[in-house]
Amino acid sequence: MKLLFNRFFILLKRSLKQPVNLVMLFILLALAVIYRQVPSSEKTLYVPVALLSEDSDPLMQRTVEDLTHANSIFHFYTVNSREQMYEDISSGTANSGFLIPAGFTKNALSTDTDTPIEVYTTEASMLPSLSKDEFFSHFIRYYSFELAIFQIKESTAYSTPEMQARMAEIESTLKEINEKYLNGSDIFRVEDASGGVYNDLTREEKVDIPVRKLAGLFILTAGLIGIATYLKDSEERLYMRLRGSEKYVMRLLHIISCILPMSLVTWPVLWITEGGNGLLLLGQVALYTLVCTFYACLFSVILRSSAVYQKVLPILLTLAIIFGGVLFDISSFDNNFKVISMCLPTYYF
Repeated sequence: MKLLFNRFFILLKRSLKQPVNLVMLFILLALAVIYRQVPSSEKTLYVPVALLSEDSDPLMQRTVEDLTHANSIFHFYTVNSREQMYEDISSGTANSGFLIPAGFTKNALSTDTDTPIEVYTTEASMLPSLSKDEFFSHFIRYYSFELAIFQIKESTAYSTPEMQARMAEIESTLKEINEKYLNGSDIFRVEDASGGVYNDLTREEKVDIPVRKLAGLFILTAGLIGIATYLKDSEERLYMRLRGSEKYVMRLLHIISCILPMSLVTWPVLWITEGGNGLLLLGQVALYTLVCTFYACLFSVILRSSAVYQKVLPILLTLAIIFGGVLFDISSFDNNFKVISMCLPTYYF
């Protein structure tokens, strides 16, 4: 056992002297420092929505003006033509678009559906249903009173002299009730909860650095480097006196001596950058380290020649960089590329 520890200690010192391992350790530690020092940036919640109104009624004009000045994640802005609205939506300038046809107000009061509001979206549109809810909330603010008065005047009860005589009183009462529920605190009481991370329509976010994916790539790379050094030592007949089982132990010591320092540094780095439960992060790093160790052992069994392994190693690392999530978002890959990603340990970290 003492001999085993001595061998491991020698291999550990040897791995820490390798420039590649030192560079990877330095990068992880530097990322942790950078993450802590760089201040949070404010990210504005902004969803532009094009708005074209062909209805000249004052009610609709007030609704449109209210929408364009609303304090919301939806930024409604007016366009001058259908062509401009189509161009903005197709180019991504607008998330979606609303077209209000001429005569909409007149027909809406009589519940005529011949002139509906046209909503234009694409497959890339975000929250189109919520933008319709936003539009409706402003629409009903100005139309609810007019709809009630219109329906009263259209009813048979309005034809009686008594009802016509009381119409001014009814209008005043309805207007008071309408304003009470729209602007009063009987239904909604507004409480100030500012002072947290959210400020108006912005939120604070740290710089998006793929620290976890990069750490996963470095742990895998360290394990593969350990196999490269073992194969090279074996071909130089350094372990020719070892028996079969002892050679497997030495192979494993090479992997662990390279991969262990990277794993030990990864745990505090992730704790700094991600926060959360430290023990849970430690378990995740330990489990991933075991997976990478098994992965490296598997390749050492398949590729027993140092020359062949040196040719395959760059291909493995290139696949891990491209399909491991360091450079690209794995969720955006199609099914064929996802299969390649799932064959790499970095996919699961």
